[in-house]
Amino acid sequence: MNETAFPTRNAPSSGFSVVRVLVLVVIVCSVGGGVFYWMEAQNKPKPLVPFTGTVLYDGKPVTEGSVLAQNVDDRNDAAIGELNEDGTFSLMTNGEPGVRLGKHRVAISALKPGIPPTPLVPAIYVSTNTSPLAIEATDDPSKNTVVFELEGELPAPAQPMGPPGGAAPGTAPDRPAEESGDPGKGKSEAQNDATTE
Repeated sequence: MNETAFPTRNAPSSGFSVVRVLVLVVIVCSVGGGVFYWMEAQNKPKPLVPFTGTVLYDGKPVTEGSVLAQNVDDRNDAAIGELNEDGTFSLMTNGEPGVRLGKHRVAISALKPGIPPTPLVPAIYVSTNTSPLAIEATDDPSKNTVVFELEGELPAPAQPMGPPGGAAPGTAPDRPAEESGDPGKGKSEAQNDATTE
């Protein structure tokens, strides 16, 4: 039998298969690594940057209370700054100086101590849901400062709670005068006098 009549095929080169597998592994690792680093970058919190400001109402510094900056991209991320005697504040996040990069809604809570406390700013500024104030923290420290000039009417201070009947604290409520001939006698004594007669 002639061997040339049925030529035999050579087996595929093993080097070709190994190269293919290596190329696929490199592609998968590259894509997977890129996705992993992208996810890490998305989950990693933005860095903190310094942010300061001043709060004025009717042209005068607000010296009591605090400023809250709520991150618009993360409801769980907020910075707070206590107001100083000159109306200035510096924001802090979780006890660390600074605020996250990005945009923030701002609310100002300011009450003068007392019973009841006296509001020092209009009610619109107390909540981030109603306040028109906002900041944007950037990489440029020279831009991370603001002056808030508040406008509007102050809410009326709350009235102190008294005992039932409207009497002043520490006094007994007014009672109707007893119908008796003797002002020193109570109702039961007047009734006893009437039955004995």
